[in-house]
Amino acid sequence: MENNVSVMLHTKSVALIIPDFDFGGEEKRVVFFANNYLKYFKSVYLFAPGGKSEALLEPGVIHFKTNVRNPANVPKVISALKRHNIDYLQGHKRATLPYLLFAEKAGSIHSFFNFDNIYLRFNKACSAISPRNIVYLSDKVAEFYAPFYKGARNKTINMGGDFFEPAASDTRQASRAALHVGNELVLLSLGRLSEQKNHRLLLEALKQIKDRDFTCLVAGSGPLEEELKALALTYGLGDKVRFLGHRTDVADLLNSADVLVQSSIFEGFPNVFIEAASVGLPIVATNVGSSATLIAENGLLVESGDAAGLAAAIARFMDKPERFRAAAQALRGSAYFKGFHKSEMLKNYLDYFRTGLKK
Repeated sequence: MENNVSVMLHTKSVALIIPDFDFGGEEKRVVFFANNYLKYFKSVYLFAPGGKSEALLEPGVIHFKTNVRNPANVPKVISALKRHNIDYLQGHKRATLPYLLFAEKAGSIHSFFNFDNIYLRFNKACSAISPRNIVYLSDKVAEFYAPFYKGARNKTINMGGDFFEPAASDTRQASRAALHVGNELVLLSLGRLSEQKNHRLLLEALKQIKDRDFTCLVAGSGPLEEELKALALTYGLGDKVRFLGHRTDVADLLNSADVLVQSSIFEGFPNVFIEAASVGLPIVATNVGSSATLIAENGLLVESGDAAGLAAAIARFMDKPERFRAAAQALRGSAYFKGFHKSEMLKNYLDYFRTGLKK
């Protein structure tokens, strides 16, 4: 890697580290990387707590169950990295920053952090405990963090996600029937029921247009689930909003919907935008993070926190859904969009390991 010399990865070992390992966009990416790195590296390790994503790991991934959020475990992880002669440490989520920094200082380990989110707080403090190698998953994320990481070795690698096949008309109708929806417009919200995703804003917006003919499916679980269910009833949305809990049939849900609606306070580059675009689904979302990278004529962007604006955008979509569907189909078939497949992301990461990552 020094002097830009290409490295033979099959002689090297790589570890990934993440503080949460249930279901989420970054957890999904870590599983994808770990499973695919098995084809290229001598050995693949994972430092993460136990969680629901464990079941998705290939048998060859060596999982050290670790409470990553407890910084007292940093020495234990560094010791394991040295003991197993691990060459690379790839970090996801900011709780991993101390591990990456101390691994870098250990001398023989190449570490780097992945920024997929644009965080609203503690950015200056985090920059002080970051490794020198930083990967941004979009140009928007890189632009935001540029002032904080002027001396870092920065690299932008576009986010990649799953591409699903659009469902045939009869399959789509069967999926909608299974979800007990008819000919009304189906709004879909996919994501953890947490403060970040700001489902309260979505419910506020829907309250303003509840006289329209729609059903909103909320797929996900999280700490705010009961509060949000109660709020939906308070807003008179009991017959309009349905909470589906955690779902793994993402492709079926996207193909059943007429529009994806996301109301996040902050984001980086949500996987679900790529997944929605892959089936030609329009998107209405708050203009945070990298939303504008994939949302143009195929949807609408509104300011974060603007319930009236979100309500107006959803109503605007409802008035001319065919126009947005046509634009979403055009995006799906474009050469531009094909660059967001997860196989492209993997290829770019492997190239980064081979030629771009330095101590």
